[in-house]
Parts: sequence; structure tokens; C-alpha cells
Amino acid sequence: MKYKLPVGVSDFRKIATGNYVFTDKTLLIKEVMDDGADIILITRPRRFGKTLNLSMLYYFLDHSQPKDEDLFENLNIWRDKAFCEEYQNKYPVIFISFKDVKSHTYDEAYADIIELIRRLYEEHRYLADRGVLSDNELTIFNTLLGRQADISDIKSSLRQLCLYIQRYCGKNPIILIDEYDTPIQEGYLEDYYNEITELMRGILGQALKDNSYLTKAVVTGITRISQESLFSGLNNIEVYSLLREDYGQYFGFTEEEVLKLLEETKEAVSLDA
Repeated sequence: MKYKLPVGVSDFRKIATGNYVFTDKTLLIKEVMDDGADIILITRPRRFGKTLNLSMLYYFLDHSQPKDEDLFENLNIWRDKAFCEEYQNKYPVIFISFKDVKSHTYDEAYADIIELIRRLYEEHRYLADRGVLSDNELTIFNTLLGRQADISDIKSSLRQLCLYIQRYCGKNPIILIDEYDTPIQEGYLEDYYNEITELMRGILGQALKDNSYLTKAVVTGITRISQESLFSGLNNIEVYSLLREDYGQYFGFTEEEVLKLLEETKEAVSLDA
């Protein structure tokens, strides 16, 4: 059998259902849900599997996933039947990635972020059709869909979406934020650091600080931006950098995993994605 190397593939479903070489990191899900912190920030270098792991969390936790497709059967997490019964596909999940916000100017970055928010609200357009929103909320919802919202509504967009989803589902959502620091790194390189940091502080701060409509948030990035400049006032945040052992086995590969992959695949590997 020819195996494919998942070069550039970060969608867990595609890897789980395709004939890809795969290292089982699913016990990360249990560690995340057992973690006492409301907000988990994990920083790792590029190509350490951050996006793939958030994708895995999304497919496991999100309640809208197909019930007849079990991507996790026979994986490590599947052995914990009680955990799967309690958590699998039991939560509304908000998943947003800032990894492609790599703009030369603040105006371009702002437009890219507005588009990310628009897509997120488009994904949850059903909220506008179910009598969940007040007239004023519906107006703001539609301005976000139409990319016409002002900056204050952009900053509060994730927090408000949590409220709307909780109101509709009766359950607080989980937020997954991928590469939160990419816009800020680009702002530093392109000389609009202060403006983009202020925008991201507004979006992340309002979504994560004292949000009574949030179950848990998992945030990934390459660097830890100063808590004073971006995460000021967040009380229950735990930061797991490369210098901490926590979650270490779930990002990148251990020596044992590399040797096992080489032994299992040997020459039965294709570079075709």
C-alpha cells in the first residue's frame, strides 16, 4: 500500500479519511478539556501541527458534524468511552484562523479581518433566520455579513457570536483561534504594529475576557505577545510555550514517533498530496 505524506494538509478529516501517514495525537483533546484554564494559549514554531490539532479539536467537539461519520474510531481517544460520550460532538464551536492575514498595510489587514468575520457569520447565518436576534442585533449581524460594520462591531463580533449561539443552542460555545499573532507579526514588519495590535486586542479581549457565554478557548500562535499589550485583564489564561513540558508530545514529533513512522512506511510513501 502506498501512503501519502500530508505535506501542507492541515484538515483533520482529509488526513483521517485519506491514505495519509498519520501520527495519533488525539489524546490532546482530553488534556484540553481536562485543563482547568478557561483560556489555553499554546505557542509553537511553524510546522508543528498547530492548525491540524485545532482542526482535530473542531471535528471532535463540534455538534454540527455528521453523526454517521466517526473520524476517531480506533484512535487513542476512542478507547475512553466515557469521555467520548460526554464530549464528542456535544458543543457549538467557533473556529477562526488568522494565518492568512499577511498584509502590507493596516487597511489591507483590516479588510482581511473583516472578511474573516464575514465568513464566520456566514457560517452561522441560520441565527438570523430563527428569531434569535433582536432587531438591533439583526441589523449589526447583517452589516457584518455585508462587510459594512464599524470597528466597534468588528471588535465585539466574536463575543456577540458567543451570545447568539448560546441563546440559540442553550449551550456556551468553545472558541478555537489559530495563529492569533500572524497579523501582529506582519504589522511589526510592515510598520503598522500599534494599529493592528489595538484591533486584535479588541477582538480577542472582548471574546475572551469575562465572557460568561464561553465554555473554553484554545488559542495557538508562534510567539507570545506581551500579556500587557494584548491579553491585559484576562484572569484564567494559561500559557504553554515550548519551554514547558505540558502538551509537548502533541506538537511536532518525538524521536520515538519519527522512528516508528520510518519503520512502518519505509519505501511505501508517496510525496503526492
